[in-house]
Amino acid sequence: MKNSFAWFGVLIVALVITACTNFMPTDSDVGTLSGTVSYRERVVLPNNARIIVSLVEQSTQADHGASKVISQHSFLAEGEQPPVAFTLNYVKSKLKPDTLYRVIAKIEINDEVLFSNQPTVDLSIEPLKTTHLDIPLVKV
Repeated sequence: MKNSFAWFGVLIVALVITACTNFMPTDSDVGTLSGTVSYRERVVLPNNARIIVSLVEQSTQADHGASKVISQHSFLAEGEQPPVAFTLNYVKSKLKPDTLYRVIAKIEINDEVLFSNQPTVDLSIEPLKTTHLDIPLVKV
């Protein structure tokens, strides 16, 4: 009887571990997009400037302009000046074939956008061929 309870416990633990690992992306399912953001203006970024880089699915007319964020990375400048390097990791399985994606970058201070990329950078997937981007920003 004790032996069957032990096996039942082992089975439950194995099922829980298996169920949890399905939700975690594997290394082969993680893609990386890296690059720099910069601007031409002679403005020094304060330490609290927040740099935000997002990979979003291009919206369609049916979506009413809503963009689905696939991945986003946000970090403080902490004294770094343009060009500022970034790395954006994303889960490859979230990408759909025949879908257009774009990268949106911006710099905020106290939740106010100072710089953004206009227009956004379009990327094609199958697989994501672009792995490095230098994104020019303009003052908003």
